[in-house]
Amino acid sequence: MKNSNKKPLVWSIRIIVSVLFILSAVAKLYPSPLMGISSFEAKYLGTIGIDGDLSKIVSRLLIGFEFTLGILILLPFYLKKLVIPATIVLLSAFSIHLFVQVLGGDASNCGCFGELIPMTPLQALIKNILSIGLLALCLTVLKSEIEDRRNIHPVMYSGLILGLLMFVLLPQGSSSVSGIDLKGDESIYSKYYPNISKGNKLMCFFSPTCEHCIATGKELRKLSEKHPGLMPEIKILFMDESDNGSKDEIASFFKSVGKPYDYKVLSIEEFVPVFWGEKNFPGVRYSSHGTERLFFDGTEDNEFNASRLLNDIRREN
Repeated sequence: MKNSNKKPLVWSIRIIVSVLFILSAVAKLYPSPLMGISSFEAKYLGTIGIDGDLSKIVSRLLIGFEFTLGILILLPFYLKKLVIPATIVLLSAFSIHLFVQVLGGDASNCGCFGELIPMTPLQALIKNILSIGLLALCLTVLKSEIEDRRNIHPVMYSGLILGLLMFVLLPQGSSSVSGIDLKGDESIYSKYYPNISKGNKLMCFFSPTCEHCIATGKELRKLSEKHPGLMPEIKILFMDESDNGSKDEIASFFKSVGKPYDYKVLSIEEFVPVFWGEKNFPGVRYSSHGTERLFFDGTEDNEFNASRLLNDIRREN
């Protein structure tokens, strides 16, 4: 390769890696900072044992670090000795975790790009390996084409400022529900519906703008109309998406469903530990006298199944 062609290649690699890191940081704040970071803490950090206040610290440091590396890799400061090696180390650490997930057969969203761009552990691992390979190329074959000024101040200031901004700008709602024993499902739901453990009940976990939630609501309405003496009482917990009780969204939800139901609205930080740990919208929980019988969630393997629900209800009656 001619020398004149190497600089554009180096810049192309730096831009690609920078975009990946910045996109990864931004994606963890999708569709809103509170919802995105709460989901990341509960669904991804929680699964590897990082929870509570520690998850709030780790999530913000990680997002700040991703932003910082994404910016620094475009600047000409300590690229060879610090920035590119640090980026390779971080990608390698992520890759080890992803490799363990791949060996375990995990094909769920790894959370690298949050909920914005779902990616399996295998896909993310391939992305990381390719990125490491490109960066390693910069430190070896293309090393002479990298401008590397030794001025620590821009590096230090960028890292500190972005890291601190994560704690100042990102919402830090509580990840626990005050006064509730989170180890006992029934105590969680009883706070919102005191009679939830009496008789047969359907507890639904919906987002008012979720199309799959609306579709599930329509199915439940049809079941109630077709089997009025058989279907259990329906209760709904909505996640507040607009910080004002989501009144307009909920009104639109029930209009689409065709029938209103008893409901309560929970803030995002309160909703997450109640439902959104390892489950996805829409959620439908069937219980009989306080005992959980079925819990449907998501739109894949465990999605809502009307026939299965009816069969289980008939067995209880």
